[in-house]
Amino acid sequence: MKKLIFLFTVFLSCTGNGQVIKKDKLLLTISPNINKTDPVNKKIIQALTDFLNTKNTSLAENKNWIDSDFKKYVYPYFDIYNIEKSKYGENFYQPTLTEIISTENENQKIVKISFIGHRSKTNENLLKSVYNIIANIKQDKILFSSYLDYSTKNWETIDIVKSNLKYKISSNKKVNEGEILNQHNDIEKICNFFQCKPIAITYYSCINPKEIYNIKGFDYHPMMYVDKTGGIAEIGNIIFSGNNSEIYTHEIFHIYTNQLFPKIDKFIDEGLATFIAGSGKFNYEWHRNKFAKFLNENEDCNLANLTNIYERIYFENETSIPYVFSALILERILRIYGKEKLIEFLKSEKGLWKNLNTVGLTKENINEEIRKQIKMPVKIIL
Repeated sequence: MKKLIFLFTVFLSCTGNGQVIKKDKLLLTISPNINKTDPVNKKIIQALTDFLNTKNTSLAENKNWIDSDFKKYVYPYFDIYNIEKSKYGENFYQPTLTEIISTENENQKIVKISFIGHRSKTNENLLKSVYNIIANIKQDKILFSSYLDYSTKNWETIDIVKSNLKYKISSNKKVNEGEILNQHNDIEKICNFFQCKPIAITYYSCINPKEIYNIKGFDYHPMMYVDKTGGIAEIGNIIFSGNNSEIYTHEIFHIYTNQLFPKIDKFIDEGLATFIAGSGKFNYEWHRNKFAKFLNENEDCNLANLTNIYERIYFENETSIPYVFSALILERILRIYGKEKLIEFLKSEKGLWKNLNTVGLTKENINEEIRKQIKMPVKIIL
């Protein structure tokens, strides 16, 4: 905590020196701690200025970023895409180069950037994030790369060839071989059900969400302390697990659905992953029982209004109502129409309610039909 307070004090001193910030573009402020006369630092500053003012034009290429990262991560700097944007303006959060830190490799430097906004009306400085990237020194040129490779270079790597799964295990935890076996078995079941081959996936096993943010480059992000567990599936077939676990079938399933059903509705996608693998620490049956309790306590609830997965609508802090609602829809399809119709439903490119109409569900009858389904014995998909 003391370190964060110190850095924030440095940020304030860098942005509060009377310099006028031009809001039509990003103006890089340089910390007084950095030697601006050093030849390498001068090149890094020049390259960073150019990168920051071009990064939002394309996520798939940038002349200041190393090519191999686009092949490996697809969108390697997605985490800071449009990070400057705020309700106060397009470029409200302006960048400050806080530090250039040497590494054991003389041709690599850690570049630490903070994004800070200043509200002149209230004289407030607002910190958005502190982010690290790697500057690779290649003769007369500076090329940036993702912090992820650097931060996990000493992590244990385990390849599960049969399920095409590569683990990167945090140095702060022990490997759980039983969970690795269970994860392999789940992937095998997914492939058997959908008649597909295993997809190559890289799985970063972290102890908590904070560690996920750290290895991705964040010293600070406002979301890194919100939840104690969780994770995400990213483009490039990458899983970040913050569950201190080697099994995360819910997020792995999203990688399969993105390839098998690229037009799938997000509401249905989350429901399918919940139906297959549960959500958070609990399986589908557990959440299904919680949902039944929710319906009993909220008899007037109109489920037709609860299809937005981005609203944090939780029951008893653990059960996402949109996720389980969607899972029950899919369970009903499987029970009444069978697997073939379920696959057809998942492949459909119709809008959500037009697609639901093909399986006998409308905004008028969905409350009654889901309340019928919740009373049926649970039907497991795998």
